[in-house]
This record gives sequence, C-alpha cells and structure tokens, in this order.
Amino acid sequence: MNPLLRQDCPNFRLRAVLAVLLSLALSSCAVGLPRGFTPPVTSRTIPDVPFHAQEVFQCGPASLAGVLNYLGDPVTPDEIAQAVFRPELRGSVSLDLALYPRGRGLSSRFWRGTVEDLVRSVDTGQPLVLMLDLGLGPVSTYHFLVVVGYSPQGPIVNTGRREHALLPWGEFLRTWERADSWTLLVEGKTP
Repeated sequence: MNPLLRQDCPNFRLRAVLAVLLSLALSSCAVGLPRGFTPPVTSRTIPDVPFHAQEVFQCGPASLAGVLNYLGDPVTPDEIAQAVFRPELRGSVSLDLALYPRGRGLSSRFWRGTVEDLVRSVDTGQPLVLMLDLGLGPVSTYHFLVVVGYSPQGPIVNTGRREHALLPWGEFLRTWERADSWTLLVEGKTP
C-alpha cells in the first residue's frame, strides 16, 4: 500500500479533505443554463474597446481604464489604481470604481444587471464593467471584467490577461449572480 494513502499517515486527513474539495470544484465546472434562459441567437462585438492586461489585484482599474479609453479619456490603469486600489483588501471596491468616472466629468451608474442589459449595451456600442464572484462555496473572490460582445455560446469579455475571451453562459451567469449581477455603465461627458 502506498504510504501516503495510509490512514495512520499524518497527512491522510488533509489529503482526503483536499480530494473531496477538488472533486466538488471539478463537478461544479459543468454548469448548465438556468431554467428559462435562452441565449442570444446572433453574435455581436463592440469594435475597438482598448484592452489592458491586468496586474496582480488590478482587475478593476484595468477594466475601467479600457472603458474610459474607449470613451476618449486617456487615463491609465495605474492612475486609476492610485485612486481606488485598497491594499488592505487586495483590490478595489465596486463603489470606488463606479464613482471614479464622475470625478473625470463622465456619468456612471451601477445596478443589478440582466442578460438583456448586456445585449442592449453591446448592441448600442456601450461596453459594461461587470463584477463576478469566482470564489468557491462561502469564499468570495471578486473579479472585474469588461463585456465587449456576446454570442450564442456566451459573453465576450476582456478579462485578466485575455482579450475577447468567450465565457460559457452557464459559468458566466453563475459567477455573475454570485456577485449580485453587479453592472457598471459609464457614459460620455455630463452637461
């Protein structure tokens, strides 16, 4: 018998717990679509939304910079991070991200979004910043990204270090719902 699998091995319980957690995590990857959900039948992408590969814990500033750059504001992710990054949280707070554009003369609003909001925004050429919860079980791990399109397979997003990544609808909806479907729209200059 393999000595690492023996019950009298000091690490046996830890290995058993890790094996159970791993199997739960892998089984949760096969996420189906919610009852009543019908994905869009066409594909559409907003052209020319700038992409900024995020630095560690900088998904919020990178995402917001892409949207602000798209609207003509030349701000960098580093400039945004200086204003909104909270080292003690290892990230940015959603309210800080939502309010930042207002200090630059833009309008912004956040709400609990829907897939219809996502499709409508892409159709009108307005990229959205969304927050997902990529955590497992009771542990939350929030992540910001930019929706730049959609397809029958899922939304098309700028996220982390991936430009125009396709997220499967089931996985996307599960993680977006865990973050209360947090959605941020930033629009042009305020009057």
